[in-house]
Amino acid sequence: MSFFHVSLLILLLFLSPLLSEEAPLEVIGKPKNDPSLTGSTREDPSGFTEIIKKENFKGRYLSLSEVLEKETGVRIKRYGGLGSYSTLSIRGSNANQVKIYIDGIPLNNSEGGEVNLSDLSFDNLERIEIHKSGMTPGLSSSAIGGSINLITNGKPLKRKTRVSFSGGSFNTFKVTGSHNDFTENLQYGIFVLKEKSDQNFIFHSDNGTPAINTLDDRDVRRKNAQFDRYNVTGNLSFKVRDTKVNLLNDFNYRINGLPGPASNQTEKVKRKYLRNTTGISTSTKGLFFDNLSLDSRLYYTGARDQLFDPRQEFSSGTPNSKADIQQYGIHILPTLYLLNYNQILRFLIANNRESFIRDRRNSLDQVQDKSTKKFRNHNVLQIQDEIRIYKSIFKLLPSIQKEIYTDRFNTIPDISTLSNSIFNDYRLPPTKNVTEFNSYRLGFLWILNQNNEQSLSFKSNISKEFRMPVFSEIFGERGTVIGNTSLKPEKSRNVDAGLVHDYKNNRVSSHLNASVFQKRIEDMILFVPNSQFTLRPENVDSALINGFELGWKIILDKKYRLQSNYTYQKAINTSDVSYLNGKYLPLRPLHEWSGLAGVKFFNWEMGGEAIFIGASFRDRTNEYANYQPGRWIYNLFMNYSLLKDEENDKELLIAFDLKNILNYRTFDLVGYPLPGRHAYIHISYVF
Repeated sequence: MSFFHVSLLILLLFLSPLLSEEAPLEVIGKPKNDPSLTGSTREDPSGFTEIIKKENFKGRYLSLSEVLEKETGVRIKRYGGLGSYSTLSIRGSNANQVKIYIDGIPLNNSEGGEVNLSDLSFDNLERIEIHKSGMTPGLSSSAIGGSINLITNGKPLKRKTRVSFSGGSFNTFKVTGSHNDFTENLQYGIFVLKEKSDQNFIFHSDNGTPAINTLDDRDVRRKNAQFDRYNVTGNLSFKVRDTKVNLLNDFNYRINGLPGPASNQTEKVKRKYLRNTTGISTSTKGLFFDNLSLDSRLYYTGARDQLFDPRQEFSSGTPNSKADIQQYGIHILPTLYLLNYNQILRFLIANNRESFIRDRRNSLDQVQDKSTKKFRNHNVLQIQDEIRIYKSIFKLLPSIQKEIYTDRFNTIPDISTLSNSIFNDYRLPPTKNVTEFNSYRLGFLWILNQNNEQSLSFKSNISKEFRMPVFSEIFGERGTVIGNTSLKPEKSRNVDAGLVHDYKNNRVSSHLNASVFQKRIEDMILFVPNSQFTLRPENVDSALINGFELGWKIILDKKYRLQSNYTYQKAINTSDVSYLNGKYLPLRPLHEWSGLAGVKFFNWEMGGEAIFIGASFRDRTNEYANYQPGRWIYNLFMNYSLLKDEENDKELLIAFDLKNILNYRTFDLVGYPLPGRHAYIHISYVF
């Protein structure tokens, strides 16, 4: 898509409020009893999607990773306790194959691909959408591992102010404040957060000799794992004639220590991270004519990631670094309701751009090596046709997506061939790579039974997805990774099928889902030794992942809450590399289960939860020394409303969380222990 075409789309977007006429919602909407109206399934009725509502965790002290890990098919990998580097995979995928969005704005960057969940807040969200079935309408990238969409508090239904204070183990402290208000044509919300913790928990150290010598094992206190972070999120919504306009600004700043592995703990290494995301989105019903609606979003994200290693505890030479990342783009989402033909056509036209530059610095934070700037342009055309058959009992949803990636970076010549005076002004012509691919998905929905109380549906999907190589794989890292500009995108073929049952009456609310899935990933990128000191990425790896998910959530008499989520997945490496073929993929246990039981009575709510993570290997070759046995973690929670005035929507709540009550000491990665028993108290006032 050229800049000229993008400019025309922008002009159309902002002229749309003036061109549209009022259209009754019933004409372009869907039947009120249509199950696709619930949550994000409105646009993806055949997809296996889970909705996590913040209200279900009222009074709990939880991080984003703790909330996500309890869902079926989701696996979290942590490098420590609260605030540590944490990544997410869905249905056995790699973390860089999962796409994460905030209000539809992409957050993955093209340098490493992964998103650190600890850089994101949970308290400022209204809900979380987990999309597991591949390509999702309205989200702008192919996703081998599915997508996570974080929805902020953008649409207040009540005038409300909330302040809260939390504290607990390891000198943890958090304070938040939020205010939501609205008038007839304007809604706004503001959220602020300050959180800090030392995370100086005690762990069992083998002193670097896990099997050879156990006599030197001892309990050690974790050092340099502290963090201090701030978050400010603002939302503003208003109407311009028939167009709803939403503004978002999400600011995050975090400074944290990097503790180092186990007995090799660091003292002074730290990281500073800053991100600001700004977006404007619009929604117009009845544009030009009744059966056409237009949604759009325009966004910009600026991020800075800095590493400080003044004592050279991690590396020598140029231990410090500073990276600047800019992401911006426009998404146009027309929807055409062909009701006379029982079809709905959804389109996405997107242009995403990104730049990345990093300089390496010495221990005095003086620039020693300034890398060239890398650019990525990503164009997307997505089309989904929702075909309704026999009074909408059957729905067929074919989708196709065309993606074009254009990567460019400036090459610095070999300094040994040039004099200093020439080198300062000389650059080789830019290197440019263009990659194109098509993704598809075919979804099917069969509504087996539907009435005012319940809905039973059969869903199935088949899709082909891709992951574009990131900058560190294509262009390399000086001194460690040799870039490979001929890398092909990773690709996967995904299949899933299952049943979803929803039931609700005056006494019972239930959601049950059961699904099987298969994911076949090919051309996976593996870093292969290129010399004694360097690695080169190659498309030589592959995997086959088969699994089953069973989730059930039920509320009885608005008092009793039960939840059970079970995942079975067998993730096998099918690489041609002999020492990897037939091995389990690392940190993919066969069995995972989480359960919760809670009860409300008078002004009390209390309950407990259990989390089981099965045995796994922590390395690709499945060495016995890296075998991780299964573990059970038990948590308790309780809250009490000191003041509860439902008529005026006021509440003073005090809550208590006790986590890992059996003080089980374990780790996901060797050298990066997880905390044992810890507790938090939380006080909030809503008025």
